[in-house]
Amino acid sequence: MKQGSGDIPVACCLSDARFREREATLIAQFKSVVIASEELPDGYAFRIPGDKQSIAAVADLIVVERECCPFLTFELAAQPNMGPVKLRLTGPLGTKDFLRTVFLPT
Repeated sequence: MKQGSGDIPVACCLSDARFREREATLIAQFKSVVIASEELPDGYAFRIPGDKQSIAAVADLIVVERECCPFLTFELAAQPNMGPVKLRLTGPLGTKDFLRTVFLPT
């Protein structure tokens, strides 16, 4: 577990069982709508279709992940004319490794 700015650990605070449940449901749903990912200096950006269902999956992810991963910064940008949505997930040192193992599509 690495320490980030403000001494917030770069780790999910869910129990192993709850994390596996989240990974099998919400995180799997998010991964299924990701069109592309881009590595950033401090995290990753994910491109998602601009339809209602995909945006709802991203919104659900943000709501629950803010509670268990307080070190993450979420930035959501929707392109005009119903274009794709970009979700940037960033954070302190160690965040990119965490995101690579949890959120990148396999």
